[in-house]
Amino acid sequence: MRVALVAPRGRNGSTAGGAAGSPATGSAPAAGLSTAPASDWDNRVYALSPASRDLLAGLGVWQRLAPQRVAPVYDMRLYQERAPGVADPQVIHLDAYRGRVEALAWIVENRELVAALTAALGETGGAATGGAAVPVREIDAQVSGLQLPASPRGPTTLQLSSGTSIAAHLVIAADGVESTVRALAGLPAQVRQLGQTAVVTNFDASEPHRDCAWQWFGEQGIVALLPLPLSGRPAGTGRVSLVWSAPDAVAEQALADGPEALAARIETLSRGQLGKLVAISPLAAVPLRSVRMGRTAAPGCVVIGDAAHAIHPMAGQGMNLGFGDVAVLADVLGALPRSASGTIEPDWPALRRYERSRREAVFAMQKAMDALGVAFGPVPRPLVGLRSVAWSLVARTPWIQRRMIAHAVS
Repeated sequence: MRVALVAPRGRNGSTAGGAAGSPATGSAPAAGLSTAPASDWDNRVYALSPASRDLLAGLGVWQRLAPQRVAPVYDMRLYQERAPGVADPQVIHLDAYRGRVEALAWIVENRELVAALTAALGETGGAATGGAAVPVREIDAQVSGLQLPASPRGPTTLQLSSGTSIAAHLVIAADGVESTVRALAGLPAQVRQLGQTAVVTNFDASEPHRDCAWQWFGEQGIVALLPLPLSGRPAGTGRVSLVWSAPDAVAEQALADGPEALAARIETLSRGQLGKLVAISPLAAVPLRSVRMGRTAAPGCVVIGDAAHAIHPMAGQGMNLGFGDVAVLADVLGALPRSASGTIEPDWPALRRYERSRREAVFAMQKAMDALGVAFGPVPRPLVGLRSVAWSLVARTPWIQRRMIAHAVS
């Protein structure tokens, strides 16, 4: 295929946001090397599942990540806030050994992943012309218009902010929650404010994280502390990345109070599990939203990633869901026959196959997020005890825990 990447420069910023960063043009670091010092950590991280890692490895991207910037997650411990008059629920403990997987996830910084993707993109050739592969064309522009094909095999045309246009057999919209291409294609989406803001930063911790991802659920939201690599840290200490999904007003106040007050507050909410916390990265925040679509494809256009199905970050599955889109779409396109000119021309039945193939997985994840939101959100006082009983049941039932792990790593 001949491929063009249309994205304005600078979309790979380090602060958290609804839209996944797009690779920027320019030089990239050598494979396996990081240009960031050991004291500098991106405050936007992803928990990549084994399935996502396998996809990236198959594309030659995973091998380009510097090992000292990647942290495995072998355990996950979930805590529920103790309600007055109710016994403290047991800890839900999920671990890779019982789940029969190498790791539950790997924590990767946004800029490290973008750098690896950019390096791989620079060495990727598309359709062959005269025996030579045509490299991916990178276009520094925004999309200002879109015209869907007038005939079944006609091209889709993008109008760009530069005043030029580009025609293609397929446009893939991966432009985030506020997708311009999705709107221009006339594909309706339900974008809902969740009433929470994700507060993110990184901490040095006085206690080790033990390759564990920690989460606390309570009235002040969901606190997640994810393990980061320990390069440059003394033995017996830790480094973690915070994702605190807090009610909007609580998050606004936390940002106003500053990093020291935030560290003290997270120490309290996390029950001191990781000891003394010291912020080592700037604070950042983004309002949380969800996106749902009934249809993710139109003739000559398909919507993927957060543009199609943004979800709450409590399970850390947003990026993995997007990479699942990539894997299935690549399989669908790779199975198409070549035209007389030797290129692949995606048709409407192929895009419908993609849409149907992803519908069940996306729907299941969205319903799981809905269920978790109900389970861990505000509930009437008579139901608090019932929720604690259900929590303890999960904590005592290995079969349920294995099913949770299998769902998370696929």
